[in-house]
Amino acid sequence: MASSNGTLGGCIALGYGIRATCLACWHARELDLPALAARIGQGHGALHDDLVPRLRCVECASKRIALTMLPPHVPTWGGVT
Repeated sequence: MASSNGTLGGCIALGYGIRATCLACWHARELDLPALAARIGQGHGALHDDLVPRLRCVECASKRIALTMLPPHVPTWGGVT
């Protein structure tokens, strides 16, 4: 888990992201964690079982959603990307 306490606020503070992927149509989108935390609270859990019940695919309206934790961006040096 990204944060020591598994919350949206912890993920934001540590620079993690969360991608939601619809298992019905494969539409994927990175969640806007600051907006989500403003709506449901910084202390809300960031684990699969905490978030998936609140999500629905914007393309097909399925509630079959998988989440992927995205590590913080690591800067590159020397022009290597």
